[in-house]
Amino acid sequence: MAKYHQFSGCINCGLCYAACPQFGLNPEFIGPAAITLAHRYNEDSRDHGKKERMAQLNGQNGVWTCTFVGYCSEVCPKHVDPAAAIQQGKVESSKDFLIATLKPR
Repeated sequence: MAKYHQFSGCINCGLCYAACPQFGLNPEFIGPAAITLAHRYNEDSRDHGKKERMAQLNGQNGVWTCTFVGYCSEVCPKHVDPAAAIQQGKVESSKDFLIATLKPR
């Protein structure tokens, strides 16, 4: 429960989107709040939608669009830390890629 508790406090205020320079440059970027919410559910062992979410997070406008400026975490009034969720999403994305690449068919 501790894995996802921090990321479940989002109140959808949108301040992270306003602070995100990448969202300003690319409005198609999924953005910090959406990625944080996806990460929250990915960490929940009761949820079974990780594969579908990771397909979106690994996509063209997913986690790799983030350049880790960190303003999203600085402005979050609930201290959710979207930047950490995005970085953890990048780790999961890398794991998925390595497993898919190295796994025998």
